[in-house]
This record gives sequence, C-alpha cells and structure tokens, in this order.
Amino acid sequence: MAAAFATAPAMAADKINIKVGGYFVGSIAAVFDNDAGEGTTRAAAPAPIGLLQGQDQRTIRFGREAEIHFKGSTTLDNGVEVGVKFELESGERGASDTVDEAYLWVSGAFGEFQFGAQDGVGDQMPIVAPSPFLETFANDTDLDPLGAGDNRGAGLFSNTTAAVGAGGAGALVQSGNDGIINTVVDFSGDSDKIIYFTPRLAGFQIGLSFTPELEELSGDESFGDSFSGNNTIENIFEAGITWEYAFNGVDLGASFVYLTADGGVVNTNVNGTPQVIGNSAPDLEDWAAGASVGFAGFTIGGAYAVKETDASQFGVGTAQPRVLEDYKAWDVGVTYGTGPWTFGVEYAEANRDASINPGAVARNFDEVDLSAIVTGVAYSLGGGANVTLGYKYAEDEAVNREGSALFTEFGVKF
Repeated sequence: MAAAFATAPAMAADKINIKVGGYFVGSIAAVFDNDAGEGTTRAAAPAPIGLLQGQDQRTIRFGREAEIHFKGSTTLDNGVEVGVKFELESGERGASDTVDEAYLWVSGAFGEFQFGAQDGVGDQMPIVAPSPFLETFANDTDLDPLGAGDNRGAGLFSNTTAAVGAGGAGALVQSGNDGIINTVVDFSGDSDKIIYFTPRLAGFQIGLSFTPELEELSGDESFGDSFSGNNTIENIFEAGITWEYAFNGVDLGASFVYLTADGGVVNTNVNGTPQVIGNSAPDLEDWAAGASVGFAGFTIGGAYAVKETDASQFGVGTAQPRVLEDYKAWDVGVTYGTGPWTFGVEYAEANRDASINPGAVARNFDEVDLSAIVTGVAYSLGGGANVTLGYKYAEDEAVNREGSALFTEFGVKF
C-alpha cells in the first residue's frame, strides 16, 4: 500500500465527499408451519415454545431488512483511488441501530486493499444459485419466514448449536450458521480484517483476507482482552478465486473460496479459582465452489460447500468430549428475465453429522437434514423499486418437520 502511494506525487486530490445510499426491503408472509416435532425433538432442543409436538402453526409474519450507506472516494494525482464506506443497520428485531461495517479501500493498477469491519473474501467472492427475490432465498434466512426465527426456535429451522449431553453441556460449536442451509463461507463476518484483491487478468481474480480474532473490534472490543481474547476464533485466513468470461452472448462464471481458522482459548473460574481449561472453540476448515452460465435472458447456477469443525478437548475429564462435525450444503437455481419481469426457481439442501471419540461419555447429537425450494416472480417498478411474489417449501427430515409460506417482498434501493 505504501509503495502504491509513493509511485507519484499526490498533492492536489480533492477531499472525499460522502454520498448517502442504502435500501429498504419489507416482506409479508402467510406461513403454514406443519408437524412441529411430530414426536421427534432435537437433542436438548424441544419443540418451539408455545407449540406442541405435531401441532400446526399458521400465522402472518412481517419482516424488514434495511441499511443506510455512507460512501465516498477521491482519486489522487497518481491515479490511486482512496475511499471509505459505513453501513448503518436499521435497528432489526432485538438490536439497536449500529454501524455493522466500516472500512476504507485503496485501489489502482495494483489491485485493491480493504481494511476495517468488512466481510472477508469468503463472503464477497462466491457464486451461488441465482434468485429473483430480494431477501428470501433457499440458502439464507435474512427475511425467511421459515428460517431461524427467534431464540425460542419459533422458525422451522431453529439455528441452534448441536447439544452434547443433558442441558446442552459441551455444546458443539458450529462452523458458522450450520443450523440452516448456507452455501457461503461467511464465518468471519464483519470482524476487523485486511483484504486484498488482485487485478482481473484473463478473467481471473484472486482475493485474500486475514482476521486476527473473530471478536476483535480494534479499540472497541466487546469480548476478550486486547492481547489474545477469550472464547474466540483466531487467525482466520480466507482465499478465493473467481473467473469470468463472455462470448457470443454467453456469460460464464466460476468461483472457489477456502477458509481456515484456529480455535481460541478460554479462561474460566473453577470454584472461584481462575483456570485455563483448553480450547473453547473448534479449528475450522471450510470451502465452497460455485458456477453460473447466462444466455438469452436465462441464468443457471449453483454452489457446493463443505464445512468441518474439530472441537478439540476442553480438558475437564470426560464431561467435554472430542467432537467432530461434517456439514455439507448445495444449491442450484435458474432465472429468466424479460423486460421488467424476472422468473425463477431455486432448490437447496444441507446435511450435518457429528461424531464423538469412543472413550467419552455417551451423548446425543443434533443431526440436520434440511431441504428447501423457493419459486416466484419479481417485477421492477423503476427508480430502484421492486416487488416480488413467491412460494417457499422447506423441511427438516431429522425432526420430521415441514412448512410452507406464500410471501411478497417490496424493496427500494437509493
């Protein structure tokens, strides 16, 4: 970065002028949530509060996702562009207004650097199944009426960690949002990091990112201490590569991303005496591959992701056994656009298994076996305004539960 600035004098650059942008997406869904448990419950995760096993839940749900963006840049005399961006969350349910992403970037012939609270390359670079919808997908739960719900597990897919033993003792630490269908390696989130993207050459671009500590927020930490941090994931490395190529009206794309991270160390009190009891979080190794092709208004694409966790022993006898997790997910979709209309269908699956070392105390594990299909149509009203109408069906065979929803979205980008 210093070498890039030093390539030529940069004395007359204009100051950055900040522009305001963002979006608002609202949704209304009629939900038919059937067979809540049907005689089977997750390990230490019973049927959602207020529901009896086998009892149907039908309801109307409202949702919203909104952000305000503050963004600006300036070009120095040496041709290097310097910019900043801040993203203000709108105050979603259970959270106050907060700036969740704040970073700067420096770009030029050398590529682009980003630094600050920003998603890593595992989230920025992947190709996944195309969708006509704004926020309701088969492989995500931003505004999903059948998604993670609240902390009571009221959604069809209750995004809880797999329990290991009575009361959740020794709960399996997941590799990200593995209680849902997720084909994106987005584990590092908005934790402070440094990111680099190469220039695109012959259609190829490489991205790298490093996050020292999952919960580290520079001088404004909310967890851990300023040196190592407690109960965290550390040394998160992400690498990705994308390829783009167009010929005779055909657009091709492919992506591959890889993530590795070290489990952190937790300090705790045992009978009032501080003790280090070992790894509190697992070592992670995740990867995902995706591809897409576009022609004559059609876009076809999909992704496949593998996430593995190694929750090495905490070290307190057999009460905390060694746990291994293997999570796989995939999605595929097709959209067709003509004028202001876009039609589409998307299908996704996820499966998670956990295993335990033979010498440990017998435990129960939470298996995940999810599938979802979503289809519908979107219409562009112009001026950044869009409206969609769709249908989603999903099931979790591990707990014999299924649900469906009719939904509409309305959104504006500005």
